[in-house]
Amino acid sequence: MVDLKQRVSVLGLGYIGLPLSAALANAGYKVIAVDNDSKKIEDLKRGVVYLYEPGLRETLASQKDNIEFITDDKYAIGNSDIIFVAVGTPLKDNLDPDYSQLNSCLKSIGENLRKGQLIFLKSTLFLGTTEFYALPMLEMLSGLKGGEDFYLAFCPERTSEGQVMHEIHVLPKIVAGINKESSDRAVKVMKKLGGQITTVSTPRIAEMCKLLDNLYRATSIAFANEVAEVCEKAGLNAEEVISTVNKGYLRTKIYKHGLGADGPCLTKDPEIYRYSAALYNAKTPLTDGSIEQNKKSTANLISLIKDFSLQNYGTPLNIAVMGPAFKGMPETDDTRYSTAEKIIAGLKLNNVKINSLRAFDPRAETFLGEPVKKSITEAIENANVIMFLTNHPKLMNIDFEHIKDKISNPSLIIDAWGNLNVEKIPEGMKYHRIGHGQPIPKEKDPAVLSYKIMDWRADSEYDSNFKI
Repeated sequence: MVDLKQRVSVLGLGYIGLPLSAALANAGYKVIAVDNDSKKIEDLKRGVVYLYEPGLRETLASQKDNIEFITDDKYAIGNSDIIFVAVGTPLKDNLDPDYSQLNSCLKSIGENLRKGQLIFLKSTLFLGTTEFYALPMLEMLSGLKGGEDFYLAFCPERTSEGQVMHEIHVLPKIVAGINKESSDRAVKVMKKLGGQITTVSTPRIAEMCKLLDNLYRATSIAFANEVAEVCEKAGLNAEEVISTVNKGYLRTKIYKHGLGADGPCLTKDPEIYRYSAALYNAKTPLTDGSIEQNKKSTANLISLIKDFSLQNYGTPLNIAVMGPAFKGMPETDDTRYSTAEKIIAGLKLNNVKINSLRAFDPRAETFLGEPVKKSITEAIENANVIMFLTNHPKLMNIDFEHIKDKISNPSLIIDAWGNLNVEKIPEGMKYHRIGHGQPIPKEKDPAVLSYKIMDWRADSEYDSNFKI
């Protein structure tokens, strides 16, 4: 049974902290949920949930008597037995980890820490943060001894936006305390949420595990997109190639190609991994290459749009973004670090004139501070650059014939996921399907040209009159 006398505080109510607060309350804990954004807190007190996550709204409503929403972190820390730190660790402009939010939490915890409290770090961290950064800070500020007077553990978050409320109860969990007592206490709490629990020997092991979760996906995406780019240039259909390789062959499972590894986790975690490796003077050529490939996948689209603008004498662009969220499935309303966000930033950096920017997304309500449109047709009206950037079901299998009259001509249409059903593109419109190369005339095919200059004819086995 859960000890209902234990109170839990969660610091940071973003895409991880708010669902975690709901899940902990649902498990039987009394939760103090803290965020320094007073508008968020007022919304939550009124029952308004500001982010999309299936099941979250319903869980919060059912647990409203068990969750207290406040901005006062000192009160929360002073009145809790267990403290979860769930704030972001984004990247600085120089790509180093930005620990400003984490520092603020650690400072507040250290100054208000009392004996017997258990602290969980949930944020993505570079190697050694728990033991060599957080622990000394907490000990210095509190005058208490970690592992004896208070307990500290790292338990990385592994859920995926769009299915957190399910995965938080079923996914395997990793726990690492600064000593055995910290680990044991942390495991007891994590068991209340469900799922297999693995206790690892040190927090650094757990920190590395967290980085690898997202690094694996980011590297796999980079590989798929490299394959797509080669296929595109060679006049091949990458979708046919990848699906054929994967079909019934269990040793190979290549990701579906599309866009670079975008979103808040897949953008930053490979950089934090690379930062961690550099601390130990370890080289990361594979990761370096995957990061560059993922950036290149976005840069290719920026160049395509820039070239279209130049070809049309610098005509200001009316851009329509279909899918400004960073992913389509599982669906989310999160546009942070999205492909769309990166493309618009890249166009502005390249001084490409943007006359208007409209977006449609089945979940995201705003993009770059502006409300999204209510429909695809409203967003693409008179647009001369249209980008389909996610695989959300409501953005797939769209009949081009039904929308083509709404689009300006000339125009550029970018189709990242095979969103459109296209039979014929009108003269003046350019259609770019990522990974689908145009057939190359034989007389211009580099492969044919390379075969012509090879010296195989010297082999008497072949007929010297053979023609390619």
